[in-house]
Amino acid sequence: MNAPVDRDDPGLQPERTLLSWQRTLILLAVVGLLFMRGSLTNEVDSVLQASPPVRVATAAALLLMCAVLGLHLWWRWRRTGYGTRDPGTGGPPLSVARPWAMALLCSSVLALSAVLVLTVLAGS
Repeated sequence: MNAPVDRDDPGLQPERTLLSWQRTLILLAVVGLLFMRGSLTNEVDSVLQASPPVRVATAAALLLMCAVLGLHLWWRWRRTGYGTRDPGTGGPPLSVARPWAMALLCSSVLALSAVLVLTVLAGS
């Protein structure tokens, strides 16, 4: 039988969590910028796309949300001593992101999905 593994570095799990949040935010920013792709004029195209003001507003909102969450994650990571301790208790840190951050991320993705679906339905 194998003995349980003793973890000498309690900061690894919070670091992996932070990295996954960073990847998520980078991917969401890329999707927002890709949504901007296309003609910024109202020319007739064979490809369905939202109007330029809708695309600009959607991309700006997504980039703002990514900036807010990125700053929150950076601040929280620095506050916990790079994921090694909770400053209040001295023990292992809580999750890097707070529940409001998860709610903001989920609602932003839902809003982007709604804009995309409405764009397709309006063009049909």
